[in-house]
Amino acid sequence: MNRTARRLWLLALVLYGAAAVANIVVHLAADVRAGQNWWDPANLTVAVSAGLFWPVDLIAGHLLAR
Repeated sequence: MNRTARRLWLLALVLYGAAAVANIVVHLAADVRAGQNWWDPANLTVAVSAGLFWPVDLIAGHLLAR
């Protein structure tokens, strides 16, 4: 693999990680707005799972909002 391809993969992974962290923060902020304890293990588990699979989470959120 050449150097440019490696840099593009690294950039893609960094962007994916940044989007994952942003999605986790959004989920935890929604828990706080709903009056829930964001430190609750169930809330943390859901937020981290949604963060790891944020593309699916965005699609599911859009479909459930209908």
